[in-house]
Amino acid sequence: MSRIFFMALFSLCFWGAPPASLAETAPAQTNTIAVVDVLRILTQSDAALSVQKQRETLREAFLAEISKTEQALSHEEKELSQKMSALPQEDYAKKRLAYEEKLIDARKLAQSRKQTLEEASNKAMSDLREALYIVVQEIANEKKYALVISNQNVIAGEKSLDITEETLRRLNARVKEIKLKLEK
Repeated sequence: MSRIFFMALFSLCFWGAPPASLAETAPAQTNTIAVVDVLRILTQSDAALSVQKQRETLREAFLAEISKTEQALSHEEKELSQKMSALPQEDYAKKRLAYEEKLIDARKLAQSRKQTLEEASNKAMSDLREALYIVVQEIANEKKYALVISNQNVIAGEKSLDITEETLRRLNARVKEIKLKLEK
């Protein structure tokens, strides 16, 4: 009987309650997780809006240039068609081949411009994501968040976990604009 009593007393002493020293050192955290609406920030921040505006301006300029080239090629094709009966077959074939080469070059140029614009846009958005990451990391460090996740990964949660507004405010203060850099 004394052996059972001793084992019960031993268990209670070592397993019953945590020692006071451990209870005092454990940090009291209310929110260890935060949520950010990344998509909103990547579409509504000042820098994102500047990228969108620059992209649209450049796209319109490229389209105007391509349209002008297409009109010139269309005019050249009409002239070539009108001269078809007046020119010897061999001369017509040479002029037709030259026209088709210009047409192919115009298409290549249009494709190249489109690709250049896409690459510049992607690079600018990558720079924005990097800046967003830095801002979120700063907030997480300051507020001692163990984890910050995108709201796309959240099904339900308290509104107090959302740090989107603070993140957007800080990002806008830090990065107003990101220039699109077109590589030639």
